[in-house]
Amino acid sequence: MGKKLNINNRRAYFDYELINKYKFIAGIELLGSEVKSIKNNNVSLNNSYCKLIKNNIYVFDMYISNYLLGINFNPKRVKKLLLKRKEINFIYNKINELKLNIIPTNIFINERGYIKLIFFLAKSKKNYDKRQSIKKKFFEREKNLFN
Repeated sequence: MGKKLNINNRRAYFDYELINKYKFIAGIELLGSEVKSIKNNNVSLNNSYCKLIKNNIYVFDMYISNYLLGINFNPKRVKKLLLKRKEINFIYNKINELKLNIIPTNIFINERGYIKLIFFLAKSKKNYDKRQSIKKKFFEREKNLFN
């Protein structure tokens, strides 16, 4: 592979408390020109989220810009995640049991050349939790400056 691809959803780490033991990797159902756009880093995961609809998981608000030489498509088209039925049932049970959200965090290309999406089951943070994470980040930055 020529280029490395690693696109992060930095906003997810601020808005949600990601539960590390519920981390999943899934393929994405894409069009050909969407694949070329992603390989050129023309994708954004900011404000994207996943929903479980009729026993399938879909990604909403994942922005993939149009490829210059390809067919034009809707940049915010809803994309289906490719998961096994057992994983989908597990996610469905955890969402209903613990009231969790499905949040995409990374897009990468695996060693076989397939585009994969990493998503977590997460709890949304309250405003005071967000303030605490800002304070923690600030103190870490200050500590690193003076050491």
